[in-house]
Amino acid sequence: MIRCGTWETGEEIQIPYSKEQHILYLQKDPRCIYDQFPRQVGINKGNFVETVTKKYFEEQGYNVQSYYYLVRNRNKRERMPGFKKICHILSEGKVRLLIAEADKAFRSIGKKVASGDPDLFVYNESTGDRFFVEVKENDQITDNQKVLFLLIEKFLCPVFIARVIAKVPS
Repeated sequence: MIRCGTWETGEEIQIPYSKEQHILYLQKDPRCIYDQFPRQVGINKGNFVETVTKKYFEEQGYNVQSYYYLVRNRNKRERMPGFKKICHILSEGKVRLLIAEADKAFRSIGKKVASGDPDLFVYNESTGDRFFVEVKENDQITDNQKVLFLLIEKFLCPVFIARVIAKVPS
């Protein structure tokens, strides 16, 4: 189980990548060691840092859901295989409770909808490990994420922060 990098402590899981691999990824070159992100439109177009983080956890024996909505976009999330997998693993009742509490919390601060979903859901069925990961490169946790991550940890499981860093060629 991951023991550092929780969003509250400010610690981060450091994940390096090669700048050369980033170029290969952008060019969709088959020599790239990272899979292309499953959805290549909108804000997710070419989401390289998530694919780097996904590979990192898969190499440690985890399964990774990288495309789902947890509390946002009610109409789409119900049809997403990633959301269904999260409900199966964490208990649909607990996930529905989180959604209701998130909606309530966001309305209480003047927002119409909940937002701030973590980027990845990571789990190992044989060990029972399960947690969410928020992937960052040059940015920080948002105010919406601070609200949501607290609720996720209360109702579901830990949330960790992964900082993806370009390695300088030697």
